[in-house]
Amino acid sequence: MKKFFAAILLAAALVSCKQAPVNTNGIWLWSKFMNEVDLDELHSKAIDNIILHEVAFERHGMDSTLAFIHEAQGRGMKVHIWFQAFYKEGKWINPVDDSLNRYKQEYFDEVIERAVRYVNYGVDGIHLDYIRFGGTAHKHNPSEEITATGCVTEFCRQINVATKAVNPKIILSAALMPEPDSEYYYGQDPAQMGQYLDILMPMIYFHCDSYRKGGAEWGKMVADHFAAKGAPAKVWAGLTTYVDTDEQKVVPMDAEGIYTDCEMMMKETNAEGVVLFRYGLGELPDLNPLSEYSKEK
Repeated sequence: MKKFFAAILLAAALVSCKQAPVNTNGIWLWSKFMNEVDLDELHSKAIDNIILHEVAFERHGMDSTLAFIHEAQGRGMKVHIWFQAFYKEGKWINPVDDSLNRYKQEYFDEVIERAVRYVNYGVDGIHLDYIRFGGTAHKHNPSEEITATGCVTEFCRQINVATKAVNPKIILSAALMPEPDSEYYYGQDPAQMGQYLDILMPMIYFHCDSYRKGGAEWGKMVADHFAAKGAPAKVWAGLTTYVDTDEQKVVPMDAEGIYTDCEMMMKETNAEGVVLFRYGLGELPDLNPLSEYSKEK
């Protein structure tokens, strides 16, 4: 009898030690919506990664923004601070000094210092947007040693070293253009960036603009391309919560339509997560059923 009860206790212990799948569902949150978010709703719908734009600190103040972050973390959610890397005050920044054949280290330092400051605030992740050239990367290759693609990669390396020195568990992610030949135009090589970032988030917006021509099949191809090439980084598919029409109108999607896209990515591709663009547009879907397709081990 004692052996029987011991076996029951051991089985119960094993069950209790079994970890739940890591949540890989996220949403991009513009700063102006921060005080409108119902965190309980997001959490109940398994959208547990909030990618909050850094302007929140300026718009709402330090205390309110940190309170929001702590409130989310208290529910077991993660907050990633989102900011533009090579874009400032409405203009693209060329991080290559073509005439001197070097990367603009002083600009690297300025952006990385900002990221380190956020890490010190206790956030869970740093999310890089505009970590690319604005379609002109091929014009900024002054030598074999100094190239646009090398510049993007070197920035990723440096921000990795600086932020993980403060918090080794910080999650580094980046929004990527979805074209497979993005090195030529944008300087983004997922094979190189994936060595220094934890998560690549290709913006697979197949309901929008020219990407609509490829549709869902194109979207699945893109997800698998980045998953294969970007390892060891994981890929979370960036998906829209709206549709662009031929009349250039933005039409919010309903929860069912958004969920269908998310399920397709998780079930039919090697993407390990989904990120919705954006909060405030479209109806929030319940993403709890996606745990069935979790690829986390």
